[in-house]
Amino acid sequence: MKKKIFIVANWKMNLSIKDATKFITIINRAKYDNKITKVIICPQFLLIPKLSHLLQNNRVLLGAQDSHYNLSGAFTGDTSSDLLKYFNCEYVILGHSERRQYHNETYNIVKQKILTAVSVKIKPIICVGETLDERKKKNYKKVIEDQLEKCIPTNLKEVIIAYEPIWSIGTGVTPKYSEIEEVSNIIYEFLKKKKLRPKILYGGSVNKKNFKNIISIKNICGGLIGGASLNPHELIEMIEKV
Repeated sequence: MKKKIFIVANWKMNLSIKDATKFITIINRAKYDNKITKVIICPQFLLIPKLSHLLQNNRVLLGAQDSHYNLSGAFTGDTSSDLLKYFNCEYVILGHSERRQYHNETYNIVKQKILTAVSVKIKPIICVGETLDERKKKNYKKVIEDQLEKCIPTNLKEVIIAYEPIWSIGTGVTPKYSEIEEVSNIIYEFLKKKKLRPKILYGGSVNKKNFKNIISIKNICGGLIGGASLNPHELIEMIEKV
């Protein structure tokens, strides 16, 4: 049986409304079986209402790049999970290294965000990964397991983990496939002991040249794709390689 593949486009703070509209028109030409391949677009917040309208009754799914751990309150500049749900967001990226770095998100904050997203039936895509220094010191296994232990609630029914080595994000440097496989096995076995069966994605300089090899790794079920996801033609090439 063919494994289900998740292709998550993390647009970050990119694309105008005009460009995003054109992107959706082009991506709709992709030929794929949406029972096997889940294509999820995660735009910046102000694009979500427009894309929610464009993607109504569409096989392409909508996600967000973050959400708050409270559903309402005095949290200037933040966005609630229930409002994202109103605009048909089915997924949300949580704990991305850029959020941890630039917004000082702690493990506990990420965990609370996960619980809140799940409470409104949004599926979290939870990011974990090591720095280059941690990789060089060969203590990445402990780092990854520590992140999982502190971030992942044990009562989740569906767990999607994105392994994103921080030293690979936006650098064009991709780990060896054997290194990706090793960490995906670490994640799988750790969560299996918690009686969780995770779907594991890889994120970090994913592109059309390496995508097929990455998703062929045993425990990898797709990609969290940054820069390459801004080009609809390149994204289609990846979608059609599944």
